[in-house]
Amino acid sequence: MDTSDNILPASEDQLLLVSAELQQIKDKFVQNDKLAFIGKLTTGIMHEIKNPLNFINNFTKLSQELLGELNEIIDGIGDKLDADTQADIDEVRSMLEANLAKILENGERAQRIIYSMLAQMHNKQEVVFTPVDINKLIDEFAKLAYQGMRGNDSEFNLTFKTDYDPSISPVNLEFQEMSRVIINLVDNSCYTLNEKRKRMEVGFSPEILLATKKLDDFIEIRIRDNGCGMPQDVLEKLFQPFFTTKPKGQGTGLGLSLSFDIITNIHNGKIDIQSKEDEFTEFRILIPTNLV
Repeated sequence: MDTSDNILPASEDQLLLVSAELQQIKDKFVQNDKLAFIGKLTTGIMHEIKNPLNFINNFTKLSQELLGELNEIIDGIGDKLDADTQADIDEVRSMLEANLAKILENGERAQRIIYSMLAQMHNKQEVVFTPVDINKLIDEFAKLAYQGMRGNDSEFNLTFKTDYDPSISPVNLEFQEMSRVIINLVDNSCYTLNEKRKRMEVGFSPEILLATKKLDDFIEIRIRDNGCGMPQDVLEKLFQPFFTTKPKGQGTGLGLSLSFDIITNIHNGKIDIQSKEDEFTEFRILIPTNLV
């Protein structure tokens, strides 16, 4: 049966609309191809940099050991050297030790940045969503982050306050990635709490609030600390790659950027932050309940 007579001719407006939609789709494919190419290129570059950087760090450590052996030899003949020669040798040794220490410090920092960047090069095709008890995940990995801080500073203690919504059913999440987010955020909270504790010494009780709430189409997660807080100009840069509020050498500036990517790109969620200097910082995450 010929049904061609039933097909109505498209108007000029409809054709323009379809053409615009097709162009948007085409532009999106082109953009995705460019991003995929850039991602692969960047990953390749990071791997190429990683090998010579490992070489630099390893030979710096070896040079430090050789310098130690040389120092022993020089110390053994110290009584045969005049005062001026001994002073010159000591000055050169001191400079070499300081230079090697700086090379290793910055080499290891660059190494941490590269490993963090490689971790950030996610392949969404490998993402696997599974039903997860979000309350249990938050509780477990928040405490894991805290124990990590305690491992570096046994004098640091905090109180966890929890307000978990018991009505939340298991949510489809990428377990490993979401656990990484919780560790990153709580680790940052622990750092600022410990810095405030050291500054105030007495009269300060470090606290972290962990809270969840079931909304209409989202699960809300809140992580709030009573640490140092941050000014507005810092908040605006917080999720930018390589931006860090930690002293040089103590942070790569990729943890929060990575967390932002995991929440917004992998889980199609939202993350924002509120803070007030010397009072609090609160991260608020919204995860859709319809993830598959």
